[in-house]
Amino acid sequence: MNRILTYAAFTMFLSACTTMSPDECRVANWQQIGYRDGQNGSDPSIIQRYSKDCADAGVAADSDLWRKGFKQGTVLYCSPDNGYRVGKQGREYYGVCESEQFLSNYQLGRQEYLVQQRIAEIDRQIDDIDRQLSSFKESDQDKQKRNVLQSKRRDLVRERSLLLSPSYNINFSF
Repeated sequence: MNRILTYAAFTMFLSACTTMSPDECRVANWQQIGYRDGQNGSDPSIIQRYSKDCADAGVAADSDLWRKGFKQGTVLYCSPDNGYRVGKQGREYYGVCESEQFLSNYQLGRQEYLVQQRIAEIDRQIDDIDRQLSSFKESDQDKQKRNVLQSKRRDLVRERSLLLSPSYNINFSF
């Protein structure tokens, strides 16, 4: 039982990092590593890094087995619903899927991710402006700065509102 748990933990460890030790290279199950990399949508060039790490250790990486596993793993990764999830998480896509639906959903999710990132940035800018505004005195110079900041704050609030407004187009035809 311990051997199975150790192997499972070891395999997960291998898939989580991009470099391999000499010991990892010697015991590597290349098809399983490829499968996990494919399932995670990893950059296919990672096999080159594995090959270099293992060559430095005097071990040859089996890139054919890795590619076979990678192709099997991408079957799960490339599902259309996963495309949306990957995009919404802001993860990078390395062009490993042939499915146009995956890419379309990835782009939708990615767009939502970028909108959420922009909203968070706007919120930080508004908080910063509010802190600056609260520190001003009543002098004429401060009044001028206050007006500029208030104008910028209004623009940011307007942009935030636009980003939060749904932009659905529903068409019915009979």
